[in-house]
Amino acid sequence: MKAAKVVDPTRQEDQSKVWFGATVTIADEDDNHRTLTLTGDDEADAGAGRIGWNSPLARALRGAAVGDLRKVVLPAGEKDYEVMTITYPG
Repeated sequence: MKAAKVVDPTRQEDQSKVWFGATVTIADEDDNHRTLTLTGDDEADAGAGRIGWNSPLARALRGAAVGDLRKVVLPAGEKDYEVMTITYPG
């Protein structure tokens, strides 16, 4: 726990990219949109749109900017997503 660090999403230095606390709208190849917030793993609730920081989708989205395409390896196979919007609280 000594290495634990509190991260305030409102203070992310580069809010043009996906980092912890970002709310991101992504679109798949079929133009299906999904809005997700990257949270701590213990706060994740996929049904409520909150995905854990270490989930495969969150790992793929880290550092992405609007317009970036990211490939995610899911149990059902690979899927491409485009980042449509990025917002932070505050």
